[in-house]
Amino acid sequence: MPAPRQQRRPPFSSLPLGKNDPPYSAWGLYGPDDELGALNLLTKDCLLEAIKEIKTGQRIGLNLPLTLPHPPSHKRLPVTHKITHKAPRNVHDDVITMNTQDPMPVSSWAYNAILPATPVAHQNLLADKGKTAWCKEGIAGRGVFLDYRRWAESEVIQEDLLSNFEIPLSGLKACAKSQNVTFKEGDILIIRSGWTKGYLALDEAGREAWAERIPVLAGGMATTMEMAEWIWDNGFSAVAADTIAFETQPFRTNGEPGGLEMTQLHEILLGGWGMPIGEMWDLETLSEECAAQGRYEFFLTSMPLNIPGGIAGPANVMAIF
Repeated sequence: MPAPRQQRRPPFSSLPLGKNDPPYSAWGLYGPDDELGALNLLTKDCLLEAIKEIKTGQRIGLNLPLTLPHPPSHKRLPVTHKITHKAPRNVHDDVITMNTQDPMPVSSWAYNAILPATPVAHQNLLADKGKTAWCKEGIAGRGVFLDYRRWAESEVIQEDLLSNFEIPLSGLKACAKSQNVTFKEGDILIIRSGWTKGYLALDEAGREAWAERIPVLAGGMATTMEMAEWIWDNGFSAVAADTIAFETQPFRTNGEPGGLEMTQLHEILLGGWGMPIGEMWDLETLSEECAAQGRYEFFLTSMPLNIPGGIAGPANVMAIF
C-alpha cells in the first residue's frame, strides 16, 4: 500500500521537474541550494513517529566487517589494517586504508550522477553534492525490512544467490503483503536479496573467483520504470540492500526499451533525487530477528563516515527494536 504523499511532493509522472533536466529527476524540489535530497523527508515529526518502533530495546548492527568482501570486486583495492607501536610509549595506533565503496557503503548523489559529462560539471557535483551534508545530522528514521529471500524460499523460487537475478516489483509487493507491511512517507527501505548468505558460504577460492568475474554479476532490484515509480510514490527517504549494487548487475545492455531506456536506478535515485543507497549490508541476523518477532519495522540509525566532499563511506548502521 503506497504511503500518503505530502501535498508539495509531485507525482512521478511530472518528472523531471525542469524541462531541460535529466530524465526522472526532481532537481529543485527542495530549493536550488538543497543538499539533503530525499533525506528532507526525515522531518522531526517523522523521527518522533519512528521512535515509537522501539519496544524491546534489541539492537542489531547491520555492518559487515571492513575486511569483506575480500578480495573486493570492481578491481577495488582491499582494506589494509596496520597496528603501529608508538615506542617508547606503550600505546598503539590503527592505520587503515580503504576504498569507501567497500564494504557496506552508503553512496551519495555524487557517486552516480546524471549530468553532462564535462569535467567542470562533475567537479562541481563532487564539491557540492557529496555526503558531507548528510553527516551533519546523520540519518535516522523508521526502517522497513522486506525479506525477499525468505519469502522467495517459502515460494520455492530458486535463484543462484551470486548470479545476476532480478527481483521484480511484483516480488517485492508479494513479500510486503506476506509480512503485512505498509509504508509511511520517510521510511528507509531495506531489502534482503540473499547475497550476503551466498557470499559468506564461499570458501577462500570461491571468494577470489567471485571477485575476478568480468563482468561483475550480482542480483538486485529490476531496473524498470515501475520499480522507480514505486520507490518514488512510496516516499522512501533512502534505500538499502545486502547486494553489491542494489539493482542487478551488469545493467541490461539495451536498457529497458519503452521504459527507463538506458537510465539506471542509480542515476535516478542518487543523481536525480539525492536518495542515499546502502549496499552490502549484513541482513542475516536482522532476518532472523524480524521472523522471530513477526514484525519488520524498527528504528534505524546511520552515521556515514564524515569525509568532507566524500562520495561514499561505511554506513555505521544499526536497527533498534
